[in-house]
Amino acid sequence: MKLRVLVLGTALFFGARTSEAALTSSEKAQVKDLVARGQLENVGRVRSLVARTDLTQEESIGALVDAFGAVPFDEKRYAFARELVFGGASTASRPLLALGATKALLARAEHVYQQYVGGLEHEPRAIGEVVAIYMFLDDRIANAGRPTPAAHDANAGIPASTYDECSKAFRDHVDQNSRWLKGDGQIGEAAGRVRAQAQVTLLDMLPDGTTRRVDAADRLGLKGARRQMLTDWGILLEDAGKLDDAASERVRQVMSKLPGARTDIEVVYAGEDRGPIHARGIVAYAGGAAGDTYPFGEEVAPGQYDAQLSAVAQDLAVIAAKHALDNRGELKLQAERDVTAARASNQFLGRLRAPSVEHAIGAAVHALIVDAPRAVDVAMVRYLGGHPESLALLSDAIGVMAAFAPAGGSSLSIDAGKTSITQIRLAPNGVATSITLDGHTWSLDRSAPKRDGQTVTLAHLGTARTPLKDGSTWSDAGWTFTKVRGSPRVGIAPSADKSVGPTVKLVGIGTKGYDAISTAAPSEDFVVEGDLDVRGGAGGLAFRAVNGREAVRGALLVVDPKGRTILATSDDAGAESLLAAPIDPSPSMPVHVKITVTGTKVEAIVGSQTLTGNLPATLKKGEIGLVAKSGAHVDFAKMVAKKK
Repeated sequence: MKLRVLVLGTALFFGARTSEAALTSSEKAQVKDLVARGQLENVGRVRSLVARTDLTQEESIGALVDAFGAVPFDEKRYAFARELVFGGASTASRPLLALGATKALLARAEHVYQQYVGGLEHEPRAIGEVVAIYMFLDDRIANAGRPTPAAHDANAGIPASTYDECSKAFRDHVDQNSRWLKGDGQIGEAAGRVRAQAQVTLLDMLPDGTTRRVDAADRLGLKGARRQMLTDWGILLEDAGKLDDAASERVRQVMSKLPGARTDIEVVYAGEDRGPIHARGIVAYAGGAAGDTYPFGEEVAPGQYDAQLSAVAQDLAVIAAKHALDNRGELKLQAERDVTAARASNQFLGRLRAPSVEHAIGAAVHALIVDAPRAVDVAMVRYLGGHPESLALLSDAIGVMAAFAPAGGSSLSIDAGKTSITQIRLAPNGVATSITLDGHTWSLDRSAPKRDGQTVTLAHLGTARTPLKDGSTWSDAGWTFTKVRGSPRVGIAPSADKSVGPTVKLVGIGTKGYDAISTAAPSEDFVVEGDLDVRGGAGGLAFRAVNGREAVRGALLVVDPKGRTILATSDDAGAESLLAAPIDPSPSMPVHVKITVTGTKVEAIVGSQTLTGNLPATLKKGEIGLVAKSGAHVDFAKMVAKKK
């Protein structure tokens, strides 16, 4: 008997919502007029007209669609719609009003698309209005109350069935405007944020459940890396279509290396437009910034990198650093001290874009993501040059990356660049004290770093270029060079291969002729050879050289990277006389060079070509060395000089 009464009561309730009553033309006109005015004191009148229990749902919603679809969605209509759904006395009718507002505002967005079917991206006002509509639906409807990252607020008065209907309406809207809203095809940069806001609103609007992410991916037409990011992490990768499938996959791989950058994030927007996007989670703006994003300078040999991906990784690295530092108080205190020291000496690791601690540590994280071996080499080169600040930032950055990494047995591991950093050991404050990289164990002791138990030297740094110093004498690895002329900057780095000599580097600074350095020849007749690399201007090797009255006097092998390679003599005034026909054009750098001097005869083998000539009797003696015109960088690697 009780069951029969319950069924009857239910039938009576729904019977009231499905009656044949209808709004009169006058009442519909009132609703349109009151919405058009947008005055908050009229919200109650509109609600009393459209939320009557004797109207069908279609009748109520139709009145709102007609009213809101006819006027621009501006600040007045935003406030009016908010008060209509959530104002006083709205609780009982909130499910109806939430669905009605959703359909009404989507109708207004539809009207805008129809107006600018050929060029929405060229209409800033239209874009602003559509984005505002989607933001309202996300902020006020999809995220009503206090939702959790995975669920709506059950106390907001909007049941799951209503969210289901709202999301279906939004899905239909996306399908009807698929050119602008669905998938990841190329659209105008200005319209990228329209699609981003629409897609995140649909995601947030979907009913709670285990299939929510998959349902969103299906309804939005996502595939490949974008689909995987959404289904695995709940993160939408958004842009205006500049990231193709391969680039999207590379972004996904970067994010897989930065679990700290995934914390609480719902949207990664990779575009130039950094206008507001509303979402339940954090919106991370990545890429699109102007300027070079390569994190390394002249201290290491250049490596290959993806500029577009590096720009995205640069922003994500800052986010990862902020999340880790906010959750690791002692690590943050140490990072603040280290950044202060780096700021005083201008020894930041990576490319710094802002002065904050999270940007400084993020720059170091970015360097590790782009190329971990080079990041380590830069820090160690600077340490050897008397600047330990970058080594400290390296230690902090690895600690930041490891802060969210899962433990692997007894130690931590993180992915970085094209390799992995394993066997990470952390100090109690969270900084890294030891790592394994490319098969070598590095102690990151800030006062005495080691590689495989040995004190670090330049020979241990595979990508490092020789550090340069001003002066008049330079000594290392058993070699000593002295200044001959000009204002040379010089560096000497021992070779890891003990059977060959060091790398000697010279940069020309002077304004006249060649800057030059030299060392004693092993005998009057000798052989000197090595790998020569000349960049930025003319430079090369000198032999039988002395300091002339106005220039280097002696014999020269000079490479002009954009011209020819000559074997010549130079007199006291710097006038050059060819000893052989030039190599034209110059060979690609670097090139192996072997010069043999016997009496007055000279033979220079440059790659696969040979130059021969006879020296004047005045050049019976002299030293061997390097020469460089202003702006030229001359590297002579694996230098060997021996008796003939």
